[in-house]
Amino acid sequence: MKKDYGKSKIILFITLFLVMVGFGIIIPIIPFYVNSMGGGSAALGIFMSAYSVMQFFFAPFWGRLSDKIGRRPVLLIGLSGYGATFILFGLAKHLWILILVRALSGMVSSATLPTAMAYLADITEGDERSKNMGMVGASMGLGMVFGPAIGGWLGHYSFSLPFFVSGILAFLIFPFAWKFLPETLKETNSHKKAEREKLSLNVIKNPLFILFVFAFIMNFAMAIFESTFALLVANKIGFGPQQMGTIFALLGIVGVIVQGGLIGRLVKRFGDARLMKTGAWMCGIGFLMIILSNNKLFMFLATSVFMAGNSLMGPTSNSLATKNAAKGQGVSLGFMQSFGSLGRILGPITGGVLYGFSMNLPYIVGASLLIIIVLIGSKKVTSYERIAVN
Repeated sequence: MKKDYGKSKIILFITLFLVMVGFGIIIPIIPFYVNSMGGGSAALGIFMSAYSVMQFFFAPFWGRLSDKIGRRPVLLIGLSGYGATFILFGLAKHLWILILVRALSGMVSSATLPTAMAYLADITEGDERSKNMGMVGASMGLGMVFGPAIGGWLGHYSFSLPFFVSGILAFLIFPFAWKFLPETLKETNSHKKAEREKLSLNVIKNPLFILFVFAFIMNFAMAIFESTFALLVANKIGFGPQQMGTIFALLGIVGVIVQGGLIGRLVKRFGDARLMKTGAWMCGIGFLMIILSNNKLFMFLATSVFMAGNSLMGPTSNSLATKNAAKGQGVSLGFMQSFGSLGRILGPITGGVLYGFSMNLPYIVGASLLIIIVLIGSKKVTSYERIAVN
C-alpha cells in the first residue's frame, strides 16, 4: 500500500515558502540596515554576495549528506539553522557580525532546497514529480511576493523586526516538520554509495552536467535582470518605486500561476525536456522584448514572457535531474543549487559592468547565452527524457 505523504508535502511547501520570505524580506530594508551600521555600497555588495557564495560551496555538501544519512535530519538542520540565523540578524549590532551571519545563513539555508527536492523525488514519480517541483517553485515565488512586502511594512517600525518575525516563523514550523516529515531515503548498498561518491567528485564528467549548466545560465540571466532592470526601466520608460513594486508583484503572480497551476498539465502533454527548452527560448525572447519595449504595457508583457519562461525552466530541470539520478538525487540537486548560486554571484557583477557600456548589453548577452545553451544542449536534454521514460 502506497504511503500518503500529503502532510509532508504541505510542510515542505511551507518551509520553502518561509525560506524565500526570509530571502525577500531583507530586500527593502537591508540598504538602510547596512547604512545604519556605517556601511556603504561596497559593504552592501559583500553582504548580498556572501549568501550565494556560501550556497555555492555548501549545497553539494548538504545534498551528499542527505544521500548518506537521510533527508529528514538535513531538512531539520536547515530549518532550525535558518530560524537561528535570522534571530541573530535581528540581534546584530555591528556590520561585520551582520555579514558573518549572512554567510552563515547561506550555509545552513542551502541545506533546505536540494534536500526538500530530493525528498519530493523520493515520494513522487513521473508527471506527479514535475507537478510537485512546480508547487515548490510556486511556494518560493509566493515567498518572494510576500517577503519584500512584509519586510517593508515591518521595517517601518524597526529594521530588526522583520528578522525576528522570520526566525520565529521558522521555529513555529519546526515541530510540524519534526512530526510530519518521516524519513524517505531507502537504505542503499555499498555499490550505490560508491557511485554517489564518484558522482560528487566528477562534476564535469557527470552525465547531468548540461543540466547544471542550464541551472547556472538560468540563474545568471535572472540575476542580470534583477540587478539592472530598475535602472533600465527608469531610463527608458520613467518607472518609479510604485511601478517597480507593481511589476515585481506581477512577476511573482506569473511565476505562481505557471509553476503552481499549469506545470503539471503541461508536463503531461509535452514532457519535461520540451518545456525546459521552451522556457529557455521564452527567457531569451523576453530579454529581447525588454530591449525593444518603449511603453509600460509592452514592458509588462516582455517581463511576463521572461518570467513565464523562467518558471518553466526551474521545475522541469530539477525534475529531469531527479529522474536521471536515482542513485544520488541529493548530490545532483545540491550541484544544481550550487551552479545556480554561482550564477547569482556572477550575474549582478556582469550585469553591472555591461550596463556601464550600454543599458541594453546585459540583456543581449543574457538572451544570447540562453539561446546558445538550448541549441547546444537540446539533443542531450531530450535524451534525459527518454532515459527517464525507460
